[in-house]
This record gives sequence, structure tokens and C-alpha cells, in this order.
Amino acid sequence: MHKNYLSDEEFFQIYTRVPRLNVDLVIKSDDGILFALRNEEPCLNEWNLIGGTVYKEELISDAVVRVAKAEAGLDVKFEKCLGYMEFPHEARNAKKDPSIRGEVHTISIVLETSILGGELRKDENARDLRFFKEIPENTVKEHRIFLEKIL
Repeated sequence: MHKNYLSDEEFFQIYTRVPRLNVDLVIKSDDGILFALRNEEPCLNEWNLIGGTVYKEELISDAVVRVAKAEAGLDVKFEKCLGYMEFPHEARNAKKDPSIRGEVHTISIVLETSILGGELRKDENARDLRFFKEIPENTVKEHRIFLEKIL
């Protein structure tokens, strides 16, 4: 299994040619659903679900556990699949050189989880992490539309 992030060059070489598989997590607690305030493009300064790319040879259930731990510091349990979201024209910038741009087609499987443990903490992708009982203002459009359909 791929243990490291792709370089900007690898990311754009691959994902400007083929769809990218992603998991987005509906992490539920008594306080609501966990959202992250994006700290980088795409969707800078918008609230979104915790999510990330599925690596080669990684099971979806393993990606769920890895992404929740890496991006929120939480240990989670997969509960159920809620559906999928598509981002067929997602504009992306390279992290190291924002002048490098490309259009990516991301397909994201949305999975409901419950919290088993861990300590809530954000990574470099987020300015803030917060639980909301209502979908927050300034939520990524596709996430808002999806969540309004299932809630």
C-alpha cells in the first residue's frame, strides 16, 4: 500500500487523466456531524466533510480509519454507505507551486461513521474542526446538496 502522499507532479499526471477515488466521512456524535474548514484549495474557507484519496490496494474500510485518524485525530467505526458524490470538474492547484493547475474528476464514496475514541485535532488541511447539528453556512456546494438529501 502507498504510505506517502503523491508528489504534485504524480498527482497531476495521474488524476488529470483518470478519476480519483475518494472517501468522505459523515462522522457523527451527539454534538452533530463533524465538518472541517478548508485551509487550502480547492474550496478554501468552506466547510466540508473529512475526506481523502483511497490508495492503491487499500480497502475502503481501511481508508475510512486512516483518513479519520490523519485528518481529525479520531478512531472511527464504519457504520454504512450513504451514497456517492461526483466532482467532474474540480479545479486543483499544486501545493508547492500554485501556478500549476489542473482539472480533476473526483468520485467520493460517502460513509457514515461513529467515534470509538481518539482526540479531536486538525491537520494542515483544516483551519478548524467543529461538530454541527445543522449544515453550516459556507459549506462546499456538493456536500450541502448531498447532505440535504440524506438528512
